[in-house]
Amino acid sequence: MRPKSEAKVARDRMMAAMSGEKGLIIVHTGAGKGKSSSAFGMIMRCVAHGFPCAVVQLIKGHGTPASVA
Repeated sequence: MRPKSEAKVARDRMMAAMSGEKGLIIVHTGAGKGKSSSAFGMIMRCVAHGFPCAVVQLIKGHGTPASVA
């Protein structure tokens, strides 16, 4: 049997300490329609199942940035 590398030992130690819970980030990009509808539909499903959820929406605009105003 081969000895474990230092990286493998460190990774095994890190994995043993993890709680098993994982987060998920989904990014909807591209031209066309349907991205917001899809994202909010997924949020509604998550809320209905009791998962914690958040929405971050970046909107481009031609206005003055708040830091300049």
